[in-house]
Amino acid sequence: MSITSDIRSYADTALGQGKQVLDQAREQAQTQLTDVTGRYNEVVGKLTGEAKTNVSELREKSVAAVSDLRAQAEKAVNLEAIKAAVEPYLTQAKGYSSTVTEKVEELLETAKKNDQFAKLYAAAESLTTTVVETVQERVLKPVKELANRGPKPVATKAPAKKAPAKKKAPAKK
Repeated sequence: MSITSDIRSYADTALGQGKQVLDQAREQAQTQLTDVTGRYNEVVGKLTGEAKTNVSELREKSVAAVSDLRAQAEKAVNLEAIKAAVEPYLTQAKGYSSTVTEKVEELLETAKKNDQFAKLYAAAESLTTTVVETVQERVLKPVKELANRGPKPVATKAPAKKAPAKKKAPAKK
């Protein structure tokens, strides 16, 4: 055989062996990649499952904690007991207020006959109206809303519209 044929034969053999080595390396790499991908998917699945379980447990614990806190708050501030304790005093105060109001109105009518007092009274009345409206808006309404809440929030009904307060006409001279 000639040298050229020997070299060609050697090159073909080397090429064939190189292809075999590359094919084996590719198969090994593919096997390893498949194995790593499978392990990755297992780990991700496990972590995802654990995360979902943790979230569910946290949700359950937080709902239980909120319920416990609400119950503790209801026990700490018993609105019904406070209402029951205050209502007799309010009733008594309303009774006194009507008696006192009648006497004050009589006294006021007498005092309004004096011109200087009538001017002072008009100024005080406008100032008092402003103060009363401010106190009702900023103090009484929020307190009533808190008192009417009750132990648990419930769908609220639209509040009844109040008739505007009637102002008395000034006394005739």
